[in-house]
Amino acid sequence: MAQSQSTATSAREVVEPSSDETEFAFFSGKGGVGKSTVSCATATWLADNDYETLLVTTDPAPNLSDIFGQSIGHEVTAIDGIENLSAIEIDPDTAAEEYRQETIEPMRELLDEEEIQTVEEQLNSPCVEEIAAFDNFVEFMDSPEYDIVVFDTAPTGHTIRLMELPSDWNAELEKSQRPNSNHATSSPQWAVRHSNSMLNG
Repeated sequence: MAQSQSTATSAREVVEPSSDETEFAFFSGKGGVGKSTVSCATATWLADNDYETLLVTTDPAPNLSDIFGQSIGHEVTAIDGIENLSAIEIDPDTAAEEYRQETIEPMRELLDEEEIQTVEEQLNSPCVEEIAAFDNFVEFMDSPEYDIVVFDTAPTGHTIRLMELPSDWNAELEKSQRPNSNHATSSPQWAVRHSNSMLNG
């Protein structure tokens, strides 16, 4: 009786880019399993093999700086001694403040003080950190200057929450669009729509 043969996929086949488009490698799992170590090793191997590589950590308690022995932080930073490799540690607080400024500044000349205050109060919500982190996350999903982006993700629960955000936002937007919804006039989404209507006359 003939036995079926399983075809094993090598680690190289999994992570090595195979097209002209930017590709992505995700390392996820519960805390303490070695995600950062493996993602750093993989990113270094890719860079050593002439792939322009960006290593991104979404972990609120990153340790890429410790692993590479240099300061990295919230800005994309070239890794010393490793050509083709850059890294960034997304800082939730910095990302949230950047998101607040990017959201509120275009509205200041269009909304009155009461409306601006409402938006600012909404943007002080703890969930803004999640939104801002996802905003950064998506930004790196569209990075044509790199052959591959390697993600060193936060522990499983945090990462699942990050991935669920788009569907949660969609539900929130649908709620805000319901007739006679108080929510519709007390959210940043409402302020953006209101600004657009004023701009369009």
